[in-house]
Amino acid sequence: MLVIAQHTISNPEAFWSTAKDVTSHLPSTLKLHSVYPSEDMKSGVCLWEAHTTEEVQKFLDENVGNSAKNVCYKINISAAVGLPEVKENFQFIN
Repeated sequence: MLVIAQHTISNPEAFWSTAKDVTSHLPSTLKLHSVYPSEDMKSGVCLWEAHTTEEVQKFLDENVGNSAKNVCYKINISAAVGLPEVKENFQFIN
């Protein structure tokens, strides 16, 4: 499933530094496709692939929750435009 994560960032320096570190060694059940920070780095949107929305939410809250409010939701793939090609039954490497 594809998941959007919207970030409202209270401490941009801490958020982006931590995000860079933790996304360099993600759990095998998560894949980060894209990162779109705002010009002032105080907000951002990321495109994730995971088994559940809750999995992405938990990962973000545990790792960057002290410097941002993170809101995650499943993408309606049939109504979306410009998404990367994703196999419906994508199997993550465990």
